[in-house]
Amino acid sequence: MGRRSFRGFALLAALACGWALAGCSEPDGYEVFVRRDAARDGVYVYSLPLTDTTAAYDFWFYSRVDSRPVENLQLNVQWLAPSGNGFSETVYMRRVDPRGSRELYRSGMVPAEAGDWQLSVRPVGVDAGFQGLGVVCKRQDGTR
Repeated sequence: MGRRSFRGFALLAALACGWALAGCSEPDGYEVFVRRDAARDGVYVYSLPLTDTTAAYDFWFYSRVDSRPVENLQLNVQWLAPSGNGFSETVYMRRVDPRGSRELYRSGMVPAEAGDWQLSVRPVGVDAGFQGLGVVCKRQDGTR
């Protein structure tokens, strides 16, 4: 009986160590949805911890509307680096519908600086049926 208890304890200890180590590692992705009523004057703001400048990241936007679909939703996007440098661009989501839509925004983006980046997005021409906007950030497996 003592030997069986020791094996069980050893297995439990090994699992606990594995969970602890996994908990200390940096997650490979983030997903944040901001509801319409939480947007700042129609701007959806996200803080993204892009801490690995040797990794590439993929980004998606996702959204949902109450009733009628929205075609070619214009998104004015602004990135702000940890140093304060930034750039902006305009992109489009092809379609946002009541079931929800997710669309790839950028693939393989490598941050020029490590740290917390701010992503601000203003959807143009949305009505009260627009539920909000989410962003998914996922670090690609491996490095660039």
